[in-house]
Amino acid sequence: MDCLYLSSREQNRTYRYSLPGVHGRNDSTRFGNNSRTRDIARDSEGLIWVATDDSEIPVRCYNSSGRMVSSISGDIVSSATGITIDTEGNLWVSNNQEGIICSIDITE
Repeated sequence: MDCLYLSSREQNRTYRYSLPGVHGRNDSTRFGNNSRTRDIARDSEGLIWVATDDSEIPVRCYNSSGRMVSSISGDIVSSATGITIDTEGNLWVSNNQEGIICSIDITE
C-alpha cells in the first residue's frame, strides 16, 4: 500500500493517508508539546524523523506509536527546517540559521 504522510505544524503531528485516491486518514502520530513540527521524513524502518523549531533538540526520531526513540541535539545541528532521507539512509537537514544543508549517517 502506498501512503502519503503530511505534517501539521499547528497540531504538531503527522497524518497518514492511503493512496491512490485519498479518502480519509488512516492514522496519526503526535510529537509531544515542546516544539512545533517543521518537516518530517520516514526511514526504511518506519521511524519518523522530525525537524522542529526547538534549538536544544532540533531533530527528533519517533516510532509509529509516537514515542521519541532518538534525537540529534542542537550541538550537532543548530537549526532544522527541512528534512529528508536519501536511498543510502543518510538524513539530510536544512539549517537555515547557518545557511547550510547537513548530511547525517543514521544507518548505524
